[in-house]
Amino acid sequence: MKREDLRLAWLVARRELVDQMRDWRILVPMIILILFFPYLMNFAAFQSVAFVNQYGADMVAERIVPFFLMVVGFFPVTVSLIVALEAFVGEKERGTIEPMLSSPLADWHMYVGKLIAGSLVPLAASYISMGLYLVGLIFQSMPFPPLDVLVQMLLLTAVQAVLMVSAAIVISTQATSVRAANLLASFIVIPVGLLIQGESALIFWGTNEILWLAILGVMLVTVLLVRLGLAHFQREALIGREIDMLNLRWMAASFWEAFSGTNQAPLALRWLFSRQVRQENSAALALGADLRGIAAWYSGQVFPLLKRMRIATTVTLVVGVLAIGAAFLYVNSNLQSASLSAEKTQEVALQIRGLLLDEEQSSLNISSSWLFFNNLRAELMILLLGMVSFGVGGIMVYGLNFALVGGVLGAVEMVGLSALDVLLVGILPHGIFELPSIILVSAASLYMGVRTVTPNPSESIGQVFIQTLADWMKIAIGLAFPLLLIAALVEANITPILLYNFLEQSFLAGS
Repeated sequence: MKREDLRLAWLVARRELVDQMRDWRILVPMIILILFFPYLMNFAAFQSVAFVNQYGADMVAERIVPFFLMVVGFFPVTVSLIVALEAFVGEKERGTIEPMLSSPLADWHMYVGKLIAGSLVPLAASYISMGLYLVGLIFQSMPFPPLDVLVQMLLLTAVQAVLMVSAAIVISTQATSVRAANLLASFIVIPVGLLIQGESALIFWGTNEILWLAILGVMLVTVLLVRLGLAHFQREALIGREIDMLNLRWMAASFWEAFSGTNQAPLALRWLFSRQVRQENSAALALGADLRGIAAWYSGQVFPLLKRMRIATTVTLVVGVLAIGAAFLYVNSNLQSASLSAEKTQEVALQIRGLLLDEEQSSLNISSSWLFFNNLRAELMILLLGMVSFGVGGIMVYGLNFALVGGVLGAVEMVGLSALDVLLVGILPHGIFELPSIILVSAASLYMGVRTVTPNPSESIGQVFIQTLADWMKIAIGLAFPLLLIAALVEANITPILLYNFLEQSFLAGS
């Protein structure tokens, strides 16, 4: 990146900043919010701390202060979001965008300039509000946040501000009117609001180490969102797009073509609904043709997709192995001093045996259908979080699942059991099917995010999204869900018996 490129991007940003500073409709609400909201949060923090201190909850009082600090930094960004939402579409409606689009500026000069201008004002407003809140704490003799927590709140505010502004500018480039952009703003505020709820839970639990991971995750999503905007911004599309239309038929046809590789429905399905097809083909011929079509679908769609996903699959596998190893070492090192006695070991073994088998030991208490749908829900959660975070959220949930395996293996040694033996008899019998399933859907989610932010001038964001969603469904329906079904059957009918016999032998050996 040359110095001249930075100058051109700053030229666009300075033009935008001058326009914002001239508009009293932007300045007045922002100034009122900056001056009033920190005072309100100081009052709320003082009252909350005084209330919880009556019951001796000093630890809760210490964590209320940084929580309100995060809230103080969040609200000025939401008010300033309207400026970013109309960054492009607003100028298009006012008729002031043509001179900029006809200039020799590159597309990324305009986009980065708008991003800088849209981020500086809300970020400055947030930091001023947070500074006034901290000053209020000093005057009220309130507990000041520790330095590490203060740094975390400042970083969270910065990355969340850029995240929201980046999302707003992407919406501004894709919307055809300011009204449409404002209506889509809920897709920014609501997810970030939910994110703040999760971060506030981490603050009140005192898990500052995990909060650093949350900051890293939000930072990655922000970088990918900026990359998404740069990858799909084209001035020609901005001028040519005049009306939004929800074409469900086109979406369904595009998804089916991307999923199946053809625009034709299965012959057996057409045999059911078309009289002409029924006259020309028998049910057996239709079924045979579809079976050959399924084989062709695996060879032409699923297996080539697996080959294209090999890097994403490798990264996902490495993350899983690291998560298992880190969780195992953490639990083993922190709980080693809490090793249990032989009597407690026997008690735990009996409790686990009671959970797996009923009193008569004639039937299993675990349903394979419940296991399947529970694991299916987890994989769909990976998809949903991956869709809104370009795969980052899905990989984090995947890592937590694998960390749970490592934590369990680390904890079983507390009761005198071998982690390797528990792995062999309690996890691997169904894990050889379940773990590859979750690895595949997580890798597909990561691949989906990477493809979304990869520049492709011939395709819009909507087209890329439909195609990548179809790719995820190929992996899920073709490989992951069948593996999940086999894993549920094994976990319900084989794993408990193996684990029960192992615990019984360990119990007898211990006694």
